[in-house]
Amino acid sequence: MSLFKFRIQIFSLLLFTIAFTSCKGQTSTNRTQKNSNSTNQKEEHPKIVRTFGTQSENVVGHLLDKNGNLWFSIRGEGAYRYDGKSFTNFTTKDGLCSNNVGSIIQDKAGNILFGTNRGLCKYDGNAFINIPMTDTLNITSLLEDQAGNIWFGVMNNGIYRYDGKNIANFLYKYEHPFFGEKYEKYISDIIQDRNGNLWFSSWNGGGVWKYDGKSFKHFLPSLDYYNANQDNRRNSNAENALNFIQNKNKSFIQTQDYISDDMIFSMTEDHLGNIWFATRNHGVCHYNGKIFTTIGIKEGFESEGAYAILEDKKGVFWFTTEKDGIWRYDGKTIKNFNEKDGLINNSVMNVLEDKEGNLWFGTKFFGLSRYNGQTFTTFSQYDK
Repeated sequence: MSLFKFRIQIFSLLLFTIAFTSCKGQTSTNRTQKNSNSTNQKEEHPKIVRTFGTQSENVVGHLLDKNGNLWFSIRGEGAYRYDGKSFTNFTTKDGLCSNNVGSIIQDKAGNILFGTNRGLCKYDGNAFINIPMTDTLNITSLLEDQAGNIWFGVMNNGIYRYDGKNIANFLYKYEHPFFGEKYEKYISDIIQDRNGNLWFSSWNGGGVWKYDGKSFKHFLPSLDYYNANQDNRRNSNAENALNFIQNKNKSFIQTQDYISDDMIFSMTEDHLGNIWFATRNHGVCHYNGKIFTTIGIKEGFESEGAYAILEDKKGVFWFTTEKDGIWRYDGKTIKNFNEKDGLINNSVMNVLEDKEGNLWFGTKFFGLSRYNGQTFTTFSQYDK
């Protein structure tokens, strides 16, 4: 297709979008096209589109709700709901508190909650309601705990808990034992395990915390990890902080007593109760309450780190990576899927499983792929 024709299609799509929004302003983005990446060229399906025309690259998958809808976000474009037939775009025009959405969850009452760079709001199926006292907060992660409290990570401000009336702040004064107060403020993910413990991960050097309702337990890599500059901060602003280390040339050997990295993008709990961590540079590791077990190059996971981990309905694990596509791990063998297999892009940020067992992968360069166990199908207007 020529560039001129492509631009004409985009222009026509924007005119269509403006003309046919619903009475509440929600934009249907159910553009139907043949998918060039599918092995079945006759298949037609909707594609997610950017109605504001931003240059945002990442499609982020957040949630499978109780009704089977999938929820996605694109920075600057708001949130998207996919009902199996079409994508509906929700933005500030509909009442969303910001078009920059960092996290989406569903609460026990069925409301959809959105964490944004302008606070927290909820959608009850009819209208958006802003949560008071949060409009100045840049929210990076969300969780509703078993008691109904809403926990959220806030950029540069630690963790907050909202009980429906009051907000409490945690870890905002915490200082990293080696690097002071600079490296633990970005809370990338929050989960609650089957025993009720809350887990908080940091994407800028804070490692992981476990909160049992009374106190926080901090998990960091071993001293050898920092000694060997595995965190790659030696040449930045950490030289003085590392002067306490006597042997700066010591090699790093991972042990099961420590988590393998201090930058954790996401976490999940498996069906056995193990907590899994997607790390920046040291593969994937899981914790059984006593030891950490790493899945890395020796196990066939030929990627430095991971962005997301999913255990599917069959008990198989899926790891997404920044450069190396997707990895499928059944506990014994590991297999890689990438662009050669039909994946839209090898930089995969996240993964969702829908009610039929299909896997959805959001990637960089505005990519969204669905995998049905045999083939990949593209559900976005790919930019690269």
